[in-house]
Amino acid sequence: MQASNLEIIKLSNLKLAAKIISEQLKNGVHLGKRVGVGSEFEQYRYYEPGDDPKRIDWKYFSRSGKYMIKESPSESHLHVRMMLDLSGSMNYRENGIIRLEYAKNLLASLSYLAHQQGDSLSYFTCQDGNVDQKVAASPKAFQRILYFLEGEKAAGTMPVVKKDFPVLKSRQKELVILVSDFLQKENEWLDIVEQMRHPKKEIVLFQILGDQEVKFDLKGNFKFHDLESNRSVILDGKAIEKNYNVSINDYLSGFKKSLILPKVHLFQVQFSDPIAGVINRFLTERSLY
Repeated sequence: MQASNLEIIKLSNLKLAAKIISEQLKNGVHLGKRVGVGSEFEQYRYYEPGDDPKRIDWKYFSRSGKYMIKESPSESHLHVRMMLDLSGSMNYRENGIIRLEYAKNLLASLSYLAHQQGDSLSYFTCQDGNVDQKVAASPKAFQRILYFLEGEKAAGTMPVVKKDFPVLKSRQKELVILVSDFLQKENEWLDIVEQMRHPKKEIVLFQILGDQEVKFDLKGNFKFHDLESNRSVILDGKAIEKNYNVSINDYLSGFKKSLILPKVHLFQVQFSDPIAGVINRFLTERSLY
């Protein structure tokens, strides 16, 4: 019998939770399709500084004058950039589960899988209009990511004013994993995604929402509290149900359509979705990209 999300979160031990979740995955699937040196030819790419000159296809060079390298499926390393939204709305709680804790366990589990297969890791946070690197790639990056995740607190808001983030504009080949609720006032999250896009990058977004956020069906008077502005209002659940559900459905479907972009993949997740199942779906679908 698999542990529930609530049981895993209550462990308050991200390393243990990551191991439990990884064991719940049916297959030892990798975070991505691997490309490197192997016997079965798959594709050419241009030689880049740092590549072993021995890998240059000199016969191809003699025909074309271009320095090209053969690539084939194999177990080669990947750089994985983990990113976590720390705005106040990540403190949303439903049925004992806090969005931030779900996000921490998801990122810890994905980091564990990447670490186990030898990928390099780095870790960034988004808070108060800033994108900060907490962990750079190093042999101890996984342990450092767990250390920072354990202590992360969510507060503040992402400003709607468009801002330039040079740290997001790297041109290296990498897998970017960003976890958030992606609830935006304007297009602040779409702007961040656009800044990260590059032909060498693959961007995966996990949008985590409570079941009642996706489909509100509670009856009675409720105090609704904005976790970012601290404003509160008391409303009748029945009176707002229809308008709310239409609005959130329009937003979520519109957000999804906005992200139908090359090498950008959105996974819309609810609190009731088992974390192991979410990762399994991601790994399975990614093998088809």
